[in-house]
Amino acid sequence: MKVTVQYLGQVRAVLNKGREEVDVSPKTTVFTLLKQLTERYGEAFEGEVFEEEGKAVREGLIVTVNGKAIGQLQGTKTRLNVKDVVTLLPLFAGGG
Repeated sequence: MKVTVQYLGQVRAVLNKGREEVDVSPKTTVFTLLKQLTERYGEAFEGEVFEEEGKAVREGLIVTVNGKAIGQLQGTKTRLNVKDVVTLLPLFAGGG
């Protein structure tokens, strides 16, 4: 099945793309998808997405499924469905 992944901020800059369709197996979770993308894109992607040696999503990265933060769902155990849209949104530090 296909899901759409949107990349924003630094993740987008690292990959040099804003979105893509990804083939995943039925019952794929957000965590499994992120691991699949890490295998595809390597250490630069992993550094933007994971901490704790790939066991947890990096603090400061918001992951949403169909516009809803995974913290409001089942976290990284959230199962994906056909045509879901997963967005990776790094928080930005700013000020002035």
